[in-house]
Amino acid sequence: MEDIAFLDAVRAQPAVLARSAATVRAALAPAVDRLRSGRLLVFGMGASTHAATAFAAVLRAAGRPALAASASEVGTPGLADAYLAVSHSGRSRETVEAAAALSGPRRIGLTSHPDRPLGGAVDLVLPLGCDTDSRVSTASWTATVQALGLLAEALGAGPPGGTDWAALPALAAEKLARPVDSSVLSGVSTVDVIGAGPQAGCAAAAALLLREAVHLPAAAYPTREYLHGPVEAAGPGRGTLVFHDPDLADRLAGYGTSVVHLPDTGVAGLGGCVLDMLPVQLLAYRLADRAGIPIGLRHMPSDTKL
Repeated sequence: MEDIAFLDAVRAQPAVLARSAATVRAALAPAVDRLRSGRLLVFGMGASTHAATAFAAVLRAAGRPALAASASEVGTPGLADAYLAVSHSGRSRETVEAAAALSGPRRIGLTSHPDRPLGGAVDLVLPLGCDTDSRVSTASWTATVQALGLLAEALGAGPPGGTDWAALPALAAEKLARPVDSSVLSGVSTVDVIGAGPQAGCAAAAALLLREAVHLPAAAYPTREYLHGPVEAAGPGRGTLVFHDPDLADRLAGYGTSVVHLPDTGVAGLGGCVLDMLPVQLLAYRLADRAGIPIGLRHMPSDTKL
């Protein structure tokens, strides 16, 4: 895999999505056979966990028992009937160890690197085919969400009429060409990121991105959970990023909070989640650039990767 600069990876996503989709489609059928029925547990670490959150929400909305979890909290056999371990690098220690501790044969690994440790800890690998990323995840997250969207639709959990996945790279390019105003969040002390359903996964991924890329304290909440207490911190000097809820965005602005509202893209399901994250990536880059912060991981311990 090629490790490239953050903004280069962001701009490369239309082409990466096209290549990754072709790889996933070619290998999808065996994974679908093993994941077709029963309780499903999806797990990963970091950005992969948040992609899993969005995927599980889509499956539950379609009536399929599915939960997402941090791999650090998984490892006891019998938690589900089938398992999907997600790790773009294939080297996340907790994900590999959790997959190895579970019982097969319905353990699937989604990774760009089948030859790395995760490939040896699962019963079947679904290759992601994401050959480009930055050190702070960008292209790997959107490619992972797209792959999970393709899998969800193959499992009968897609939006009505399905998603036009072939059009997604062009829609991504159009989204990335739009200017993003970072001034709204310049100078805020914290950012709350809020979303519901699949966008709860987007919110968690966006909060992680702001922490990693901008070194900005950020926290993510499902919408209704946010309204049960965390909203009390809203006010001047605080920032919020709100997915798809204009009424909540207006209410928070009324409290004096600096608000960025990310409207519904018009693409349902996980295809919409891919598009949702693109302006957040651009926003993170602009904020880091304004603050003179070089984007790259500084403090992650070496023992998080095998």
